[in-house]
Amino acid sequence: MFVAGAISLLTLFIILGTRGSGKIQTSSDYMVAGRKASSSSVSGIILGALVGGASTVGTVQMAYEYGLSAWWFTLGAGLGCLLLGTWFAKPLRESGLETIPEFLKKNYGPSASLASMLASTIGTFISVVAQFLAGIALFMSIFPVNSIEAVLIVTSLILVFIYSGGLKSYSRIGQAKILLLYCILILSSFVAVSNGHGPMVLSKGLPSFPFFSIWGRGLSKDLGALVSMIIGVFCTQIYIQGIFAASSSESARKGVLMAAFLMPPLGLLGVYVGLSLRYSGVIINPAQALPFFITNNFHPLVAGVMWCGIVITVIGTAAGLSLGIATNLVRDIYMQKRSGLNRVSGENNLLHISRVAVTCVVILAAVFGCIADKSMILQWSYLSMGLRGVGTFFPLVVSILLPGILPRKWAFSGILGGILTLVTWPVFKTGIPPLFAGLGVSGLFVIYGCFSVLMNKKIPTGKS
Repeated sequence: MFVAGAISLLTLFIILGTRGSGKIQTSSDYMVAGRKASSSSVSGIILGALVGGASTVGTVQMAYEYGLSAWWFTLGAGLGCLLLGTWFAKPLRESGLETIPEFLKKNYGPSASLASMLASTIGTFISVVAQFLAGIALFMSIFPVNSIEAVLIVTSLILVFIYSGGLKSYSRIGQAKILLLYCILILSSFVAVSNGHGPMVLSKGLPSFPFFSIWGRGLSKDLGALVSMIIGVFCTQIYIQGIFAASSSESARKGVLMAAFLMPPLGLLGVYVGLSLRYSGVIINPAQALPFFITNNFHPLVAGVMWCGIVITVIGTAAGLSLGIATNLVRDIYMQKRSGLNRVSGENNLLHISRVAVTCVVILAAVFGCIADKSMILQWSYLSMGLRGVGTFFPLVVSILLPGILPRKWAFSGILGGILTLVTWPVFKTGIPPLFAGLGVSGLFVIYGCFSVLMNKKIPTGKS
């Protein structure tokens, strides 16, 4: 009955994705949904990529270990979307571009664009690996498979989701899975309360620190988690791709704000489930906490549907992030070398190359997922977000709010300086988190570059 419930829901989502995609004729249909996405579709694209293994399996895993500090992933993502939708969605959509590197190239030239793209690609790839870790935990918690067999299953499902229609189907799947996930976590929280694990019981039965402190893992670690999520949202291709796919600037803005308000409650519900399982005294591999809770508290048929719902969130996020990486590789590297292609044959070739690129990304992430099995999922996600945004965040913000003020050489210095500082800072053992050091170095380059332009402008005679 468990398997029947899981297969039924999985089949439904595959059909939904295939029917929602229509006929994919061009690479633009595949990568930015033909620029016809409504506000709800934009929200679906963003949530489809943001709400995955980290915000479900990873959040419950960390809540089981540390408590309330596991909320930072979804809370930080929500704040990042709030800032993005309030001030930045409109100018990004009006640019008419398809990738963040294209936007940076337009403002700062190819060197800055390439440096940003490489960091974002590596960072996003790390997040895809995190989805594989969540997928491995989900399948090994239910079926008698080893990690390699679990990875093969996850890889196959990701490719099916991607090949069912690219971004056109992804927005509809994202909307459906966020509704499903809310139902799963609300039901799980209700069961936790029914089992006698109400908020007051948990607060009295578990130590206040770390389980009920938002800084339960330490101030620097959790503050770093918050900052990494905010800058990562700004600098991740698939999230911005949702904005580029919007039918209008207003649809882009409303879609991002919708995602901002839907993210944090999901994480809080996941934290509650993790705390309930911790209070119950169950000793389990933390990565398997959420599937264990579901399979031990619901009828097998219902549990199968709920378990599959979590699997779909993981698969959908991995698919979206992989699609974002492929978009960067195709649009910002391959197309630069093949600008003279015939329009019709070129579009057909781009569509084929896009699908090949996605397949290669997924297979490579599967290999790394096997290597990194049993590590903390959210730690990989925070590292991923930090690497994506540490160098790009300040130059990108300046290019949107104050276009033309930052010289190319200082933008490139800010991007490269932030990335190199993040990577090399642990060697110095200063006690300052590498993320903050990298942002500080990047910010100094950007501020100096802006002020150098302002100070060098000639002041009209008679004015001070």
